[in-house]
Amino acid sequence: MKKYSFRLEPVLKLRKLKEENCRMELGQLLSQLNQIEDQLKHDRNEIENYYKIQEGSLKTGVRAGQLQAFPMLIAGKDRNIELLLRDKTKQEALVAEKKQELAQLRGDLKVMENLKEKNYDEYRKAYNKEVDQKVEEQTQNWLLNKEKR
Repeated sequence: MKKYSFRLEPVLKLRKLKEENCRMELGQLLSQLNQIEDQLKHDRNEIENYYKIQEGSLKTGVRAGQLQAFPMLIAGKDRNIELLLRDKTKQEALVAEKKQELAQLRGDLKVMENLKEKNYDEYRKAYNKEVDQKVEEQTQNWLLNKEKR
């Protein structure tokens, strides 16, 4: 009997490749989302540090020109946080879309794998049937030759 081959193997490989690419893209999106969150934490900590520095400089004495810099720094960080929150929302939407796409691709891949498994089971049954038939024929031939002697 000929060697087993799944006629839809190229389609299966293509679906595996698509699913793997989607998984990598999702990983990149998640890492970008983590970078945004890390930057948000950093900016929020910077605002707290600016307030602490401002309080410390007020206690020790500071010129009015230097004192005016703190509200501008804080306003800049606040604006940056607003922009980061907007980017975070967009990134979360992209992640959700990519997760849906990945679920669809996984489903398609699972269908193909099930088809391959079913096809292989049919091949094994046919192969076993053929082997059993050959064994039966050889046994019959042996018994016939034994009776003739």
